[in-house]
Amino acid sequence: MREEAEALLPLIPTLLAVAETEHITEAAHVLGLPQPTVSRQLARASAALGVAVVERRGRGIALTPAGRALMPFLDRAVRELEAGLDAMTEQDARTRGRISVSFQNTVGEGVLPLLIKRFLADHPAVTFTLGQGARARCLDRLEDGSADLAFVALGTEHGTDTSFGLYDERLVLVVPSDHRLAGRRSVDLVETADDPYVAMEHGYGMRSLCETLWAAAGMAPTIAFEGQDIHTVRGLVGAGLGVSVLPRTTAPAGPLPTVDIAVNDPAARRRIGVVWPARTLPAQALAFRDMVVRRGAAVLAR
Repeated sequence: MREEAEALLPLIPTLLAVAETEHITEAAHVLGLPQPTVSRQLARASAALGVAVVERRGRGIALTPAGRALMPFLDRAVRELEAGLDAMTEQDARTRGRISVSFQNTVGEGVLPLLIKRFLADHPAVTFTLGQGARARCLDRLEDGSADLAFVALGTEHGTDTSFGLYDERLVLVVPSDHRLAGRRSVDLVETADDPYVAMEHGYGMRSLCETLWAAAGMAPTIAFEGQDIHTVRGLVGAGLGVSVLPRTTAPAGPLPTVDIAVNDPAARRRIGVVWPARTLPAQALAFRDMVVRRGAAVLAR
């Protein structure tokens, strides 16, 4: 039977077209073949099978009982082959292509590089386009389609259908090393109501978080300086130009040392995660997102 099957494979499109049209001329038109070629292929199919698959009926043709028994299996074989080709194309797309990622600056220090490194171990042909900036800008790029995924501080607007939280990050009060509160283990923010603040500019997620914390503490601090980068903000604090609320740092002390102090407010934290659009993602971006959701926490815990 293997020989019959191998002989029949190149003839399957002709057999299916004839079965559908029940007319050799129409089948030839569908296939884009000369009518004599279709007739010869039908004769080859009957010879290979040892039984006629079509018979004359008036001016047309019709399937024989043997032909009718065979056709569902040929149709199923074609659909299985198409499914296999789709799976192959999807797998190829997962191993090649480009993924565009937008991310907040602090995520770029270790979180995103570790996740990309893990993904590339299994998908070495994929390339990444990276864009960093303010949280609002990252989400705008996601919305306008210039980014496939965004790694940002999650907000109340992000549901589980379009986002996934990776970890919580505690926020701390950052003061110069000679500040009056520098020796404290924890502090209420209201104790800094009269201190000048160094804050991120509007549009950055940290600015929104700080404003929420200040409002909860019943304070409206003076903003002495605004920055676009957490490292710069920390440097300004180290120079004695104000205090700030930032994520805790594990980096070595720089030339302008600062002290991190726990804030006595359970809301002093931010949830870092990945956000994706409601639209359908390209296969390679979907594969990266799925890896982050399934294995991201474990990758970052190492």
